[in-house]
Amino acid sequence: MKLLRKIVIILLSFFLLIAIASFGLSWYVSEKLPSILRGEKDFPYNVSYANLDIDLLSGSFTIQNTYLAPKDSLNQGIQTGAFGKIERIEVNNFSLWALLCKNQIAVSEVIIIKPDVTLFFRKEKYDPQKDFVKPFENTISTGKLVIKNGEFKMLDSLQKPSVKVANISFELTNIKVDSTTLKKDIPVRYRDYALKCDSLFFDMGKHYTITANKLSTTDSKLSLENFRMTPKQSREQFTRMQPKELDQFNLSTKKISIPNLDWGYFRDTLYVHTPKITLDGIYANIYRSKEPADDYTRKKLYSEMLRSLKFDLDVKQLDIKNTSIEYEEQLTFSKPAAKVSFSKFDAKIKNIYSLTGHNNQKKLPATVLDVKCLFMKSSPLRVTWSFNIPDKSDAFTIMGHLQNIDAQKTDAITMPLMNARTDGHIKEVKFTFNGNLRHGSGPFAINYDDLKVDILKKDGKKENKLVSTIANTIVKNDSDDKLKETHVEVDRIQHKSVFNFLWRFTEQGLKQSVLPKTVVNIANNKKEKKDEKEKAKTKGKK
Repeated sequence: MKLLRKIVIILLSFFLLIAIASFGLSWYVSEKLPSILRGEKDFPYNVSYANLDIDLLSGSFTIQNTYLAPKDSLNQGIQTGAFGKIERIEVNNFSLWALLCKNQIAVSEVIIIKPDVTLFFRKEKYDPQKDFVKPFENTISTGKLVIKNGEFKMLDSLQKPSVKVANISFELTNIKVDSTTLKKDIPVRYRDYALKCDSLFFDMGKHYTITANKLSTTDSKLSLENFRMTPKQSREQFTRMQPKELDQFNLSTKKISIPNLDWGYFRDTLYVHTPKITLDGIYANIYRSKEPADDYTRKKLYSEMLRSLKFDLDVKQLDIKNTSIEYEEQLTFSKPAAKVSFSKFDAKIKNIYSLTGHNNQKKLPATVLDVKCLFMKSSPLRVTWSFNIPDKSDAFTIMGHLQNIDAQKTDAITMPLMNARTDGHIKEVKFTFNGNLRHGSGPFAINYDDLKVDILKKDGKKENKLVSTIANTIVKNDSDDKLKETHVEVDRIQHKSVFNFLWRFTEQGLKQSVLPKTVVNIANNKKEKKDEKEKAKTKGKK
């Protein structure tokens, strides 16, 4: 009986000792955890919380209602820097040895639930490495970070959101931050990540905002829904703000999809590689007012733009589906804008790349655009456009085939820009435009019937009957039911875009096909004199 009593006393004493040790250790850990953060002289944040629950048996702890604020915010009296409120933090499998002996919080997993983070405006630009990664390198290490239902916003100097993101879910695994990674452009090593969020808002600055409904991305794919780039100003307001001509864009797309994405840094050079990008349901409106002064800086062709990129880009194919594109040009606000539209626009663009990362390859594939659409909502148009990015002459070929054009459909272009109405039927237009940096040429062919032109008076409403009669006397009204072919030669105006180059080629082809040679020669002489003036201005602005 005495032996049994001794055993019971020993067991009770042992369990009591374990309980006391566990309580004491829990108390010590609960004091130690926050003291590590408070005692780290380089740690820039004050941290407070409502409750800390520690389970030593499972090696986990939970923190409720955590608040984060910059240490210097209390002295300044105004909110500046990063502030955060976190409903719950769950930490799993922490190392008691690292805590007791190394003053470091080392864990296998951190789960952050409902964080709400606000970056207030400050004069010093935010640096992700300095502000958000480096402060934690000596105090906290984890193999996995999970964020659930997060909110984030960044405010400008007027306390208005410049970035705002809702319902953030984020997961980062196999994380490593050390002295080696901190020297890199991405100061964190990881195996993979997954990010999802809703209601993305970004203020691009003076003229545009960007919004999107859903973003979903990992290290190997990306999906974005209902993307919009919206102007802040009306057309007239935007125009009044410009010292030189500048396009205004209104863009949206229902979905952007990159199912296989490989990106990162190699020897400090960013690379972005993917076999395919799909843009579905694009609406693009490009507006230009001719009231501001011309911009005489030289415009690069697309081959040079890609050749000049400073990072390694390689996209094997870009698919554009279910798209509508509008270009509007307005001479003056007293008249409506001329509009060209391309609907049911589908395109495949192959081999989009930069020379960065391809310098050692002797032969690179040509970039080829294959486009099918409706011109002015009714006329089938097929265009094939090809160029070779390494070719410094920027040579290209554009082949086009346009069918069944009701001439009245082009009034939206000819009335605002040329004070003219057209009537008749253009059965077919074919052309091959071979161009480069300075010159373009190629065959142009047209088949048309009963083509008539009504020249309007200056008010753009009433017909100038005398001039119309003369014009229709000069114009060849039909092509005798066959393709009428001519060879076109045009020079490029260096401060104009490639689309202006194509338009000049098409315009010259129409003149040579529809007008008598004498009239064409007179028009060309006037055009050449005007082009010489344009070239002189371009050279003077280089």
